[in-house]
Amino acid sequence: HDRKLVIIDAKTHVAMTARRISKMLLIDPKIHIDEFSPYGGKIEITFPADFECESFNIPLVPNQELLETWPMVDNVKVWASINDGYVVQSLDPDAAFGPGTPSEALSKFLGQHVLLVHKGPRPRWVAPTDSFPKLKTTAAFHDGYPILIATDSSLEDMAKRVKVAANAEEEGEDTFKIHGLNKDVWKEKELAVERFRPNIVIGGEGLIAYDEERWAEITVAEDHRMLLVSLCHRCQAGGLSQVHKSIAIDPHAP
Repeated sequence: HDRKLVIIDAKTHVAMTARRISKMLLIDPKIHIDEFSPYGGKIEITFPADFECESFNIPLVPNQELLETWPMVDNVKVWASINDGYVVQSLDPDAAFGPGTPSEALSKFLGQHVLLVHKGPRPRWVAPTDSFPKLKTTAAFHDGYPILIATDSSLEDMAKRVKVAANAEEEGEDTFKIHGLNKDVWKEKELAVERFRPNIVIGGEGLIAYDEERWAEITVAEDHRMLLVSLCHRCQAGGLSQVHKSIAIDPHAP
């Protein structure tokens, strides 16, 4: 559900990301499923208590009837693509700032005027890749493609390499060198999977670290095929702590 939503600058309508505003990582969304709700439930958005920002609720899966009552933005810019979207309205009748509470609360928290937008109906075509030059599919507000996959073997190997490099006593002892690694910090610190933001983490016996980089497709629940069309590029978000309670920047990330 998260990539159906994007926070944009209210004036330029350019998508905002934690790469530029790391404070966004402190926003805490929780999904509440409700089979009796016309929207399947709600997403509750809260902020750290010391910021004194109002929490709010928005529909989990707004139907078309509801979406048509929301203001429309037709030039949401995500990288090179121009998209349409609906300005999200509050699900709470007594919300602090009325229907526009989601954008108002986020603006207060981020210290600048922003809008929370839900993806509109216009298709957003993803770029073809070398492996799939005829790829023709769509995405919402994702950076590139809808799903990011990792394996626990790869994550465990990466964490082990960081720990080995951090505990190397002399220059040349560590065979896996990490530029900018703060050894004192990473002797104790654990490399969390959340830094890589995978949607799916695959585990099981026999998996070799980084095997997923060579897979062409996987099958989910026996009859759902997923094509693995591209490797994920190194992202600055991996250098941001997603668990710190007051500041999201982590200057010690390898």
